[in-house]
Amino acid sequence: MAETAKAERINRMTIAQWEAAFPDENACAAYLVSHRWPKQVVCPRCGNLNVKPHGTMPFNWLCNECSPSETNYRFSHITGTVFENTNKPLRDWFRVIHMMVTAKKGVSALQVMRTMGFGSYKTAWYMCHRIRVAMRDREFQQLMGIVEIDETAIGGKAINRHKDKRGGGKGDKGPKKSVVVGAISRTKKNIVARVVDGVTLDSINTSSAKPSPIR
Repeated sequence: MAETAKAERINRMTIAQWEAAFPDENACAAYLVSHRWPKQVVCPRCGNLNVKPHGTMPFNWLCNECSPSETNYRFSHITGTVFENTNKPLRDWFRVIHMMVTAKKGVSALQVMRTMGFGSYKTAWYMCHRIRVAMRDREFQQLMGIVEIDETAIGGKAINRHKDKRGGGKGDKGPKKSVVVGAISRTKKNIVARVVDGVTLDSINTSSAKPSPIR
């Protein structure tokens, strides 16, 4: 019997390594730029390669190809990403991402709030949910910019279901409620829905429709 190939060990970045790699906001911005545009900075709106750096604002560029008023369109390294339209530094986002990907049993929004010193649980919850959505490979490009996220519970006790849908359970046994998490991008009008502990739903492209925002 052939030996089973051993999986390649993934070395997790320690806190000390993280601090050395991202000592300040500029280091985080430079990292994002190098991975987002490894060859050349491109306008996220029209794809124009002929962009020029902003004179006084670092990590900002100007594009005069896609502005209808013939004034330069200004964009930054976080334009069109899950980090856009937030008042939290990019370094805080990187730190929360590091916490989430290195924790063996997951990280709650409450733990993020306490560790990061956020004054609001809503801020920590918002960041965690946005990062979780962005981590999904296929949905990452679909949910860019301003993303609205909400969740609901569907289902109920087995005793309240038809006999043929109780899954063999009696009384209160059998499947209960499933949590459905939905997200919508305001700009691209793409919706991603996923059932937690249940069946995964496919992404729905609603570019031609006008769905009501998830609130």
